[in-house]
Amino acid sequence: MPGDSVNTHYARALFEMAQAERVVDRIEDDLHRLRDLLTSRGEILAFLKDRNIQHEGKRRALQDLFEDRVHPLVLDMLITLSDQDRNRRILAIIEEYSALAETARERVSGEVVTAIPLDDQTVDRLAKELSRITGKNVRLIQKVDRSILGGAIVKVGEQVVDGSVLRKLQRMEDQIAS
Repeated sequence: MPGDSVNTHYARALFEMAQAERVVDRIEDDLHRLRDLLTSRGEILAFLKDRNIQHEGKRRALQDLFEDRVHPLVLDMLITLSDQDRNRRILAIIEEYSALAETARERVSGEVVTAIPLDDQTVDRLAKELSRITGKNVRLIQKVDRSILGGAIVKVGEQVVDGSVLRKLQRMEDQIAS
């Protein structure tokens, strides 16, 4: 069921929560281990898919099996799928999540903050150079903040390069005060 909108919805929700907690890779690793377990131990998948077993029993079993073995987001997803009788979708959701993570790795949003607006060609050249440096497809969002006086502040992922005039003046002030 790859491409199924329900699977995509669950995968995207999990992916967005993982991004917010900055654990995308950890979640993907846990999901791959879970997939391997479910495909090699068919009885676990059969148990999860069995609609004759009450939700509370499945919840306890999932917690006993996976608590402290997978990230809490993965466990929460498993419990949610179980509560909604959607366990048959687990393997497809894992594949959808992997596809989202793979796509995200190749794209990075960045931000360039300047005191005056930059023309589109300058923003494009900067994005291309940052893409070359990072090895990822950098998409730059331009912001104007007159308080930085001049220069630029560039943020890509967790990296920040502050080349603003304001920052340079602050450093000079710190050196004079020392």
